[in-house]
Amino acid sequence: MFRRLLPLPLLAAACAPAVNTPGAPQVRHVESTKTAGDGARWHLFIYDPAQPRPLDERIALAQAAVRDDPACRWVGAGRDTLAAETSSQGARYAETTLAAPLRCDT
Repeated sequence: MFRRLLPLPLLAAACAPAVNTPGAPQVRHVESTKTAGDGARWHLFIYDPAQPRPLDERIALAQAAVRDDPACRWVGAGRDTLAAETSSQGARYAETTLAAPLRCDT
């Protein structure tokens, strides 16, 4: 599970700049303290809270954002694992966040 040290609005402000393909929704992500194994860490992707999105759309947007970020690489995780890690953030954020493992250069 992620350690929620900041309320989500403050967490969003602390994230790296949004990675955004022209015309695509903005997506921000922040690294958690939880390891995903093999050099990867869980990241929390944050979407516009005013527009809930289905899991598959959040996954596709996160993968596109990672492709646009030269410092990070998507690490494979099954849909059920992504759903479980995301739901651990709480029901309030179920359709506006995504937890996914990434390997990033810092």
